[in-house]
Amino acid sequence: MEYKHTKHSLLDDQINGLIEAGYYPNRSELMMDALRYLFSKRQDLRLASAIELYQEGKVTLSRATEMAGMICEEFKDVLVEKGLKIRVESLSDEEFNEGLKLIKDIREKR
Repeated sequence: MEYKHTKHSLLDDQINGLIEAGYYPNRSELMMDALRYLFSKRQDLRLASAIELYQEGKVTLSRATEMAGMICEEFKDVLVEKGLKIRVESLSDEEFNEGLKLIKDIREKR
């Protein structure tokens, strides 16, 4: 069997080496750690991911802001600079009623 020495096989060997050495229990845990590190170092990727998911409606403005590592006004400014729309979010009736109940419960405990 011929062994091809490519960048991909080298990367696979490095991944397998870390797992076999006990640094990670499996490939999935290693990949999650690698991605956490990547996002911690690359603000541009955090921002791109946040914008994409926000535009697709998969995350709220608040969550996208958190993902991007920004404050809300900064994130809104970026959206405006890119010519993207800011969605106005509102609570569902159920969420509103839950919040109202929580406030009432807190007031009653005083």
